Amino acid sequence: MNVFTTLMNVISAILSVYMILIIIRIFLTWFHSNLQSSKAVEILKQIVDPYLNIFRRISWLQTGRMDFSPIVAMMVLGLLVQMTSTIAQTGRFTLAMLITYLVYAVWSFVSFILNILILMMVVRLVSLFFTRTSHPFWFTMDSILNKVMAKILGIFTSKPMVFRNALIVCGLILLVLRIGLQFAVAYLMMFLNSL
Repeated sequence: MNVFTTLMNVISAILSVYMILIIIRIFLTWFHSNLQSSKAVEILKQIVDPYLNIFRRISWLQTGRMDFSPIVAMMVLGLLVQMTSTIAQTGRFTLAMLITYLVYAVWSFVSFILNILILMMVVRLVSLFFTRTSHPFWFTMDSILNKVMAKILGIFTSKPMVFRNALIVCGLILLVLRIGLQFAVAYLMMFLNSL
């Protein structure tokens, strides 16, 4: 094992530990208690928040009350961990490998967003049949979905559509898009791996 390989192993290990710290930090944001002001949490904030803040400044990662910046931050870190691990194991890193990892990282984010939106549309559609829709939770969800559906439907028509029908149409469009992209990415990854 040469010095370069050892260095890559060390960097990969450090990044993996840093990723664990970020996960802990994200979990802690869900709790509003005296724990937030503890010395250990303050130290944790000083370590990971500067990195997370880089992605929080990207406006399009925040839609309404949904903040996707921690997800992107984790994906970028995961990409770096994979890259350093590959270099440590193989002793080399090619342009094809870099493109493969970038495609995988981008697809992971895109597929996650599509899955979330499809799930939200299904849940909202079911709620129209079985629950009362006056709860603030549904208003929050509608504010997010209305923006997404307006952009999707705007591609195909300028005519207004009943909310229930819009959920069905947009949900199906996103599902077809999700499946199509899955096959496209799979073929692209196969091609890149053959280089």
